[in-house]
Amino acid sequence: MVIARLPFQVPTEPIQQARAERIASQGGDPFREMSVPQAVLKLRQGFGRLIRSRTDRGVVLILDSRMVTKNYGTRFRKSLPQEAQLIASLEEVFSGMEGFFRL
Repeated sequence: MVIARLPFQVPTEPIQQARAERIASQGGDPFREMSVPQAVLKLRQGFGRLIRSRTDRGVVLILDSRMVTKNYGTRFRKSLPQEAQLIASLEEVFSGMEGFFRL
């Protein structure tokens, strides 16, 4: 499974705007308190669709550089299985995938 971008909601969508405005009016940070948690949940749900039974196997490639370049990327990485994460060059990732599927 390839995930090209982190699944953030469109911030200009009216319901998102209203929720963000409410959080901001209470002194909060809409991005950290609403947008990031929603996107983390959507990513986990997408990740969960890959494996449905004990015998299923698969790889998820997340191509969005924000996973490693933004401080909120840590929240996304922590929400996924730690032992299966590989942050590396494309060559190393493909090599790791070959090894995974050979097992």
